[in-house]
Amino acid sequence: MKHIDTSTANPPPTVEASVEPAWVLASKFEELTGVTRETVKQRKKSGIWREGLQVAVVHRRLYVNIKAADQWIKDQLHKQRRQA
Repeated sequence: MKHIDTSTANPPPTVEASVEPAWVLASKFEELTGVTRETVKQRKKSGIWREGLQVAVVHRRLYVNIKAADQWIKDQLHKQRRQA
């Protein structure tokens, strides 16, 4: 059996996931942010978060748009600064 020197061979490039989902289940959103599923439901019910923008229900599963929810938080911070 012949020995092959692989120390100079180029290793295969690593592939990193660069695609982040916009929509995640409310349970995953809670994992990421600490905002509970119940809080998400209340924000939806009271109209604070809008269906199709920050939240969506698909096949009876509650989803949160991470980017839209983050933008909502930023907007709230700007409102607080203006009021102070």
